[in-house]
Amino acid sequence: RGWQGSATYLLSRLRDAQSSPAPFTVAPDLGGEYTVAASDQRHRAVVNGIWQLPYALQLSGLYFFGSGERMATNYGGDLRQTGATGGRLRPNGTVMPRNSLVGDAIHRVDLRIQRRFQVARHAGIDGIVEVFNLLNHANYGSYVVAESNNNYGKPSSNTNVAYQPRMLQLGFRATF
Repeated sequence: RGWQGSATYLLSRLRDAQSSPAPFTVAPDLGGEYTVAASDQRHRAVVNGIWQLPYALQLSGLYFFGSGERMATNYGGDLRQTGATGGRLRPNGTVMPRNSLVGDAIHRVDLRIQRRFQVARHAGIDGIVEVFNLLNHANYGSYVVAESNNNYGKPSSNTNVAYQPRMLQLGFRATF
């Protein structure tokens, strides 16, 4: 009847170990610890659809959900004086858990309407209007990850288009 849709869901877990500087067991903050990895995103779901409307109009939309993504965290200082930035050893001797910060979930609704204008028998022009993040949901992809920073765990700037506020785009496409 002029429409189609699809939905996908992914349940996953990403684990890894940071490289160890020695062939023997070292302190957990120096390497070799096997745990949930940075960028692990446990749940991800996408629903999309296309509807062919009268008057050569086509409406399509997409909803994207991604659960909070894990971030690589650190204490914010080099207490072992190794020259490496972002150590996990705290001043009290405890070790900060690896990749312990989980960001907020992402919700996006994108919408597109397109109108075909037939120019000749085998040629046409499509006018396109697209709205990204239609509901203007606040999505964050970067966070302050140094525990010693007063803003630890709070969102920070990320210019990736997936995390931007509502945007409108106008376009056209020629077919022949």
